[in-house]
Amino acid sequence: MKSISLVIMAATAGLATANPVLSQQETPHAFEPAGTPSASMTIDVSGWQFNDAQGSGLNQVLSIFVGHNAIITGIAWNLNLTSIGASWGSEAVMLFEGQINLTVSGDAAPVSNQNYDSMGVVDLTDAGVPNIIVSPDGILDIEFFETFVDNAGTGDAFFEPNSIITIYGGVLPTPNTLALIGLAGLYSGRRRR
Repeated sequence: MKSISLVIMAATAGLATANPVLSQQETPHAFEPAGTPSASMTIDVSGWQFNDAQGSGLNQVLSIFVGHNAIITGIAWNLNLTSIGASWGSEAVMLFEGQINLTVSGDAAPVSNQNYDSMGVVDLTDAGVPNIIVSPDGILDIEFFETFVDNAGTGDAFFEPNSIITIYGGVLPTPNTLALIGLAGLYSGRRRR
């Protein structure tokens, strides 16, 4: 009977710390280590375009499963941005979960394969913005949009190869996982008596 309670506890621990490898549009994403406050996920955004104003159906939206009840506390980036025509680099914006706008370029001019690096993790609360609370479905949506549309319907900017963003945060245990941990503890405690 001791082995059954150990198996239940081991299975519960495995569920709570699963390390998924995710894929979105054939772009690999790894979330490591899962379930901890210092978890990180690196996302390759090479080739993603900024097409139109916020909320337009022409915009590209990257949707990635980061875990139920996830909270994003920091963002880092190393991006290579090219604007098209008269579009400025500072017009390209990434909107995280409808909550935080990230404009990586401050250039009020066209740019060609210009590198922008955060030089480390930007803690959201230290930057004066709240943490990103991911919707209950666990999907983080990132919309790529333009603040001023220069090339209607054809795109104003895009990320060159080797462009990545890294998100940091944690996943709160779901009620089901907490219940399993509690039941395993009760069972093993009862068996000792």
